[in-house]
Amino acid sequence: MPTRPSPRLSVTIVLAVLAGIFAALAGILGNLAISTIPAVITPYVRFAWPALGVVVLLGIGVSVWQVRREALASSPSSPARQKSTLPLPSSTTAQQQHSSSDYQSCVLSYATQDQAFAEKFYTDLQSKGVSCWFAPHDLKTGDKLRTQIYEAIQKNDKLLLILSEHAVKSDWVEREVELAFERERQPPETLVLFPIRLDDAVMQTNTAWAGDIRWIRFIGDFRQFQDDVAYQRSLQRLLRDLHA
Repeated sequence: MPTRPSPRLSVTIVLAVLAGIFAALAGILGNLAISTIPAVITPYVRFAWPALGVVVLLGIGVSVWQVRREALASSPSSPARQKSTLPLPSSTTAQQQHSSSDYQSCVLSYATQDQAFAEKFYTDLQSKGVSCWFAPHDLKTGDKLRTQIYEAIQKNDKLLLILSEHAVKSDWVEREVELAFERERQPPETLVLFPIRLDDAVMQTNTAWAGDIRWIRFIGDFRQFQDDVAYQRSLQRLLRDLHA
């Protein structure tokens, strides 16, 4: 769509035309008045009127050029204006991207009865920049549970296992632990299982797989998770251990 000239530019053009007419009339009147001027200054008068007209026209021309440049600079379609309106990445986003690479990614494994803790735990980890796969948030309607869980454990760095009296009795949790151990045996061998506990059940259970974890892995202590100070202290230690 063509851009309408600004009122300031239109007025300047009119003034330029009027100045030209004025200069022409001044030259004509000057020539007519030469007969009344002494002959000694006549050559100077003949030169003065055209010179005055040229100076006026140059001044108007410079003004028109400046106004035109300002109009182009303020136009929404000008390159300079478009460049200034390009969105810049926010510092928050940049910090999140940076912090996400600072920690190993996780899959949360827990018993349904510990859902409330798992939700809070997931939220806190995400806020610290830890990338977590969390079934209630990442599973889509109609997804095959076993397939999605298997793929998540294969793709992420750690299986963050939340052990409790409910978890040690859960067949689902047991299967996820088995998948983590299977991946640890695959080359290149790396530690995948990353256990924490909410109570003493894993230290007292006779369940074979949970007993094995008790003997072969150090288990992070979140038994005082209901105390915010103790919880934050345990969380900070876990973040330290998850640091890539």
